[in-house]
Amino acid sequence: MEHYLSSVQKCCTLLKLFLHGSKEWGVTDLSRELQWSKGAVHKMLTTLESEGLIKQHPRTKLYSLGYTLLELGNKVKNDDDMVSFARPYLQQLADLTKESVCLCIRDQQDAIYVDKLDSPLPIRFIIDAYRRFPLYATSASRVILAYSPESLQQTVLEEPMTAFTNYSITEREQMSQRLANIREQGYEISSNMRNIGVTGIAAPIFHGDGSVHAAISLIGPSDRMEPHVDRWISMLLQLTQEMSRLQGFS
Repeated sequence: MEHYLSSVQKCCTLLKLFLHGSKEWGVTDLSRELQWSKGAVHKMLTTLESEGLIKQHPRTKLYSLGYTLLELGNKVKNDDDMVSFARPYLQQLADLTKESVCLCIRDQQDAIYVDKLDSPLPIRFIIDAYRRFPLYATSASRVILAYSPESLQQTVLEEPMTAFTNYSITEREQMSQRLANIREQGYEISSNMRNIGVTGIAAPIFHGDGSVHAAISLIGPSDRMEPHVDRWISMLLQLTQEMSRLQGFS
């Protein structure tokens, strides 16, 4: 049986509220959300503030994330071997297509865009990087899920799937078939499933042992992407196959 420090778990629970909720919180709202006493919330906030993980607005007295977290996040990104390895390929793809590109990785049962280059064109899709989302949610994350162990796929598909648009897949059998199609063709292409009017193309990066923990995706307005789909798929596959080869995959 694993043992955890309850105080550290509580600290993490509080900090994670800022990921998906309001960017600023007061003691009363945090107390209500966490079902902790106001005294416990205030004590935790004071401790986090002393370490720079939380800061308090001098006028409103509301709390928000501190700059130490920004330093830690940049440290993670800069020290990540996959980010530094993939960046030249992202840049090459961005230069050739003029569309937004990103690197997506799996972290346990979630996906995160850990690096991105936004399109220089005035009409573009801005990638929301450095945030967690479900493995079934985007073209890149579905590619990773498709090549993940079957046990993980079953775990993810057993949970209710959120419909982001009317075109989202929320049925387990449909998603399972979608993942099978990805494995068969070696890439994913989708339109309107996460954002209306947006098309994404993604392909996996294989490690030497054949596992997939990362994928690269090309994302842009559907009306601009669709005339070039075949060309972009070929280009993306060429890049990810080269990256996989350099990772020891053959």
